[in-house]
Amino acid sequence: MRNREVPVTLIVPTAVRGQDLSVRIKRPGERRSLSRSATRALDVMELFGHLRRPLRAMEVAKALGTHSSTTNQLLKTMVDSAHLIFDAREKTYLPSPRLAAFGVWLGETYGSEKQVRAILDEVHARTGLVVTISTANDLDLQVIDLAAGPDHGGERGLRVSIFGSAIGSAYLAMMDDAEVVRLAERARIPEIQLLDLLHSAARIRHEGYAEGPITGGAFWSVAVPLPMRAMGAAAVLGLAGSPGEVQNRVGDLVAIMHEAIGRLNPAQQALSPAEQALVPAEQAERAST
Repeated sequence: MRNREVPVTLIVPTAVRGQDLSVRIKRPGERRSLSRSATRALDVMELFGHLRRPLRAMEVAKALGTHSSTTNQLLKTMVDSAHLIFDAREKTYLPSPRLAAFGVWLGETYGSEKQVRAILDEVHARTGLVVTISTANDLDLQVIDLAAGPDHGGERGLRVSIFGSAIGSAYLAMMDDAEVVRLAERARIPEIQLLDLLHSAARIRHEGYAEGPITGGAFWSVAVPLPMRAMGAAAVLGLAGSPGEVQNRVGDLVAIMHEAIGRLNPAQQALSPAEQALVPAEQAERAST
């Protein structure tokens, strides 16, 4: 049995004097530039996207956990800006045609939301763990969607360091060596450590997943790359639970994740640059078209 005391599938630089390389975890509300009104408006639009029907103000307030007066003010502002339409007879709101072009562009960029959401729901149903999809945001991986039970954590917008985390390591393994080096230099990782980081990335590519502790070892995370075309950009499928829930069945969990990804429409699957480097050019071209 593998020694779980030291995870072998993380890209973890070694701290040098005066350098703090602990994994950073940032919650959405901790960012100073966050405008609550702007994000609430986007949350409203996301809610319409999920429910796909006109909504009353009380439904929006309940779904978003906001006070009724705050919700009413926000919805009226969005009506005034022509982003929402208000039906006075039914007392319901719905997105206006002003957003149609935006919706079409999102669909063309990211493909079918239903297939990606189905991956989250399937893996969560089969494992009972928190399941996330994350994409890069500067030197962090940011959770953009998740599936979790009522008693589990998990938060959209949560940001975790690329270096030292399982989801970050899976992301780095999707990149070619030049991009890994570029990100390491931006993170001010000493040049002497770059070769070890590249070897770790190659090992993760070979094994097909990354794993390791988060939040000081209270949880254990497993992450695998998502086909790049599925999200329109490099993305990572991750799951997390207590060490007892995860460590002794990593192989089974990885298999479940790969099985769910394998059900994606072939048109949404494409090779990452790192994967393309491992196969003949002609084969890589066929796989990405």
